Amino acid sequence: MVGGVDVPGLGIPVDSVATALAVLIGLGSRPNGVSLPRWMPALAVAGALWIALVSIALGAPDIRRLSHLAIDAIAIIVVAAGRLDRAALGRGLAFGMVLGVAWGTATFKESGYANRLTGIFGDPNTAGLIIIVCAGLAFPTLRKGWSKLVVVGSAVTGVVLTDSRTTLLAACSMIVWLLLSRLRVHPWFALGLLAVAVLWVSNATHEGLGADAFAGRAGSDALRARIDEAALADVATSPWFGHGAGTARTLVDGLTFFYHSSYLSVRTEGGWIAFAFVVGLLVATFATLVKLGSRRIPLYEATLIGIAVCAINLGEVLMTVSSAAAVGVSMQYAAITQFPRAGSAASPSEETQRFRRNGT
Repeated sequence: MVGGVDVPGLGIPVDSVATALAVLIGLGSRPNGVSLPRWMPALAVAGALWIALVSIALGAPDIRRLSHLAIDAIAIIVVAAGRLDRAALGRGLAFGMVLGVAWGTATFKESGYANRLTGIFGDPNTAGLIIIVCAGLAFPTLRKGWSKLVVVGSAVTGVVLTDSRTTLLAACSMIVWLLLSRLRVHPWFALGLLAVAVLWVSNATHEGLGADAFAGRAGSDALRARIDEAALADVATSPWFGHGAGTARTLVDGLTFFYHSSYLSVRTEGGWIAFAFVVGLLVATFATLVKLGSRRIPLYEATLIGIAVCAINLGEVLMTVSSAAAVGVSMQYAAITQFPRAGSAASPSEETQRFRRNGT
């Protein structure tokens, strides 16, 4: 939750330190019987490893950025392998998200962004991303009705108060996915429909849709367009290999700005090769969840969709603590459901039922 606060004296965000500590705990814990498919650990580290190799080859490795990427990559594997329990993680994320929204609401008037929730999350867009991811991962692990109401209420309140168009679009996409899943629309057909809708809304927004509601952001939208144009020019100078870690920033009018697209951020750090690894992991995880059939938990799929949508207009999404948690938790559930431990005395169906009772 605490992405907007650095550890005193270190200059490192609290959430990165917490993730590193969780990884250490997980590495010292016993797995809960998850047997991961071989591609999963390989893809989890491939993107960060490739960006590290590019950075070293160019002679200017950003150690701080590479450390963050390494922590997130290892966290995915640790969580997916069951070394950190899905139910415990979900409830912890629920508690943190509710606390974060409450803090942001209480300090709403002191926010650095006028009339937009920030609190301990950082900026409004990051706050929205964290809220939807935490809600999506937490809800399936909650047992009591009142706790589910608190999480849903906090998530809705938080997303609305961030006033983030990208997060609102992501949240709506998640809701639509859940409705299509309830109607039993074929997953890949539903994904195609949703992708077309999201792209249409995104393009329509750039063409002026909702201009009246967000009239006060005309200046920032114009600046964002110039940043995107400059970012595209930067990416084009090394499309396949990228420029190394920490280069997802560009100059506009003599000022440095971070990219406003996570897809472009990945491409400038590691080119199309890193893009294939990072996005491929997200797609492969989604496909694994969809293959579970009647054992699916559509909210996990919706969370991955929310991340993909947020990545369109937010610079730090695909290789962050939030995405690591989403992929790790999703793969832990998929693995315990589809790939039970070899030699286990329990049948796959028995292990699946036990796991679902523990976490849903």
